[in-house]
Amino acid sequence: MNKFHAMKSLLATLSVAALLVAGLFANGYTPDAADLASIFFAAGLAGWVFQDYSREFKPLLVARPIRLPAPSSARHAPTAPAGRIAA
Repeated sequence: MNKFHAMKSLLATLSVAALLVAGLFANGYTPDAADLASIFFAAGLAGWVFQDYSREFKPLLVARPIRLPAPSSARHAPTAPAGRIAA
């Protein structure tokens, strides 16, 4: 990760935190420690999401479908008679 992406995620984190605190003050509510902790958590989550989704695309290493073997009991399971209905 280069410095530019780190600065963008930091800017997104600080702007989200500033908007949340401004919204609290605009409503006439004084935030306490629990409010500030939740604001820091939400801002960190927003910055992490921004940083995670701003990476370059990396294709999968395996381009073929993954086929799992069927269990041996499913291959040789006896079939029920057509006239019998399970409850």
